[in-house]
Amino acid sequence: MKIPHQLLFGGTMSLALAFGSLHLFVPDFELDFNRLHIFLFNLCAGGSILLFHAITTDTMHFGPPRGLPRRVLVYFALSLLYAISAFLELYPATLVLSVPLVIIVESVRIQRFGLFPFDFFRPVHTGQKFLQAALLCLSIGTTFASLVIINEEYLHLVHYEKLTMDVFFLGYSFPLSLLTFSVMYGFMKPEGDRLYMVLKEVSFWTINLGVVTFFVFIIFEVTVAEVVVSNTLLAAVIMTYWLFLRNGRKVQQKVLLVSGMAFLVATGVTGVAYLFQYAWPEVARYHHALLVLHATVSLYGWNLSGLFVVVRWDDFPILRRPGLVIALHWLTVLVLVPLGKYFIPFALVALPAYVLLLGLVFFSVRPREEPV
Repeated sequence: MKIPHQLLFGGTMSLALAFGSLHLFVPDFELDFNRLHIFLFNLCAGGSILLFHAITTDTMHFGPPRGLPRRVLVYFALSLLYAISAFLELYPATLVLSVPLVIIVESVRIQRFGLFPFDFFRPVHTGQKFLQAALLCLSIGTTFASLVIINEEYLHLVHYEKLTMDVFFLGYSFPLSLLTFSVMYGFMKPEGDRLYMVLKEVSFWTINLGVVTFFVFIIFEVTVAEVVVSNTLLAAVIMTYWLFLRNGRKVQQKVLLVSGMAFLVATGVTGVAYLFQYAWPEVARYHHALLVLHATVSLYGWNLSGLFVVVRWDDFPILRRPGLVIALHWLTVLVLVPLGKYFIPFALVALPAYVLLLGLVFFSVRPREEPV
């Protein structure tokens, strides 16, 4: 990816974090800044990077940096308008904009994989399966978000407490999570013994079906099922982490992705802990803090690790001291950003630390030799 496009996406991600803490500086504002926080990172920057990766690269292919295809530029512009219209609660515009967004995503998916996802049931590289699942998740998620807007704002046909736009908007992080899994499997050996091949299939289906069913159970508030599925997902994540540690290629990308998988395990642990409030009421006092930590670790930890690799796909090795960059990443995600949701001094430190992190990864110069 070329430097101007890295600046575009890095700037969009930085604005996303800034909007996530803006409620501290503009209290009692009638509109929800968190929508811009979610959309700018997930839908605008993340969705565009997902499309760029699907159009310009193969899972195991490396080549010279490429410019953004026209479809990606159009998608980014439309997704930005979508984000602004949803923030301003101009829902007719949001609904109209969702149509070309879905068309663009599906055009990319169909061009690369075909109309029907038959590859899910074939002996295809697991990274390719996750990449197609990410594109499907993005188009289906956008479609269902529109249906929720129509129901909540106009028809009022279905009434569930959690069947709201804000809950569905959170689902825009799922495609990025699946993209990161695709990237991770791209650095694992494609073939192995029978157990390895079976566990890869188990990982793919458990994670994809688990995410979908978990979201359904959240909407219908089936608490016991939420607990069962969240623990199943955590087990699948730990198994996938083990597979990656054993079978990932020894390249610098693996260092970032190992860190990202640790973030994902932390996401699973905080998600399970969040559900403990139904069994132990004393946990309920930490309800909001756990939710903030869970979302932050998922978004800026796990998902961002995958985006780092995609944005610098053709440039690795890029870091002279990856350990220091990873330490800054963990400090920012586990301490500065969550506390920045509550306290202005931490918000003022979190944004520069995050911008520094993006700058170190997006714009670092390739070292002469890859560190061991």
